[in-house]
Amino acid sequence: MKILSWNIMQGGGKRSGEIVAAIRRHGPDVIALTEITAGSVERLVRSLKSDGWGEAFTTDPRGREYGICVLSRTPMRQLASQNEMPCGGLRWLEVELPAHGFTLGVVYILPRAGKERPLKERDWDALLKAAKLRKERPYLFMGDWNTGRHRVDEVGSVVPCSDKFVDLGASGWIDVWRNFHGERREFTWYSRMRGGVLGNGFRLDHAFSSAPLAPRLRGCRYSHAEREAGSSDHSVMLVEVE
Repeated sequence: MKILSWNIMQGGGKRSGEIVAAIRRHGPDVIALTEITAGSVERLVRSLKSDGWGEAFTTDPRGREYGICVLSRTPMRQLASQNEMPCGGLRWLEVELPAHGFTLGVVYILPRAGKERPLKERDWDALLKAAKLRKERPYLFMGDWNTGRHRVDEVGSVVPCSDKFVDLGASGWIDVWRNFHGERREFTWYSRMRGGVLGNGFRLDHAFSSAPLAPRLRGCRYSHAEREAGSSDHSVMLVEVE
C-alpha cells in the first residue's frame, strides 16, 4: 500500500484543483495533508471522497490556523491522543489503519525560530515523548517536520531543533527515506530570494518507522514535479508498505 504526505501550502486556495489532480496521479491508499485551512478542507475532502478516499479525519482548523487532514480508501479509526501535543492536536492526527495493520501519526511542526523557538522545542519534546510510548508496535510517523540534520538535510545549520530530530533516530526510530537512500542529499523545500529565485534547499518532509514496522517497508521517494510546477512549495512524499 502507498501513503502520500504533502504540505499543500496555506490551504491550497486556487491551487486546490492541481493538488487533487496530483494526488489522483499518484494513486495512494492513504493521504496525509498538512497546512490545510478552514477555507480549503471542506472542498478538498469533498473532491477526494468522490474519487474513492471515503474515510476522512481532520484537526478542524479555525480562521487562519493550519491543520491536518487524513483520508483513506479503507476504514480507519482516529485515536483519542490529541491532548498529548502542546498544540492541542491541531497539528497532530493519529489514526489506526486496520486493513493495513499499523498506526499512522501525522505531524506538522511549525517553522518557528528566534523568540518563538521555545514553542517549537515544546512541540518536539512532546513528540519525542509520544514516540517513546509507540516504538514497540507497528507505527509510522509522517508529515512536515520543518526540521532535519544540520549540513545533511540542509546546506548549513539554521534549522531549529535539529538535535531533537537526531535524538528521534538515536532512540530507535528509522528515517524511512534514508533507510533506502543512505546519505544522498535531496531537498523538499527551498527558501526564496528576491525576485522569487530559489535559495537554499532543505529536506523538511519525513517519515519515521518503528522497528516492528520496518520489515514491511518497500520504498520511499519524493516527487518534486508538483513543487516545481507551483502546486505547493513542498515536494510530495510517498512511502510504500507491504
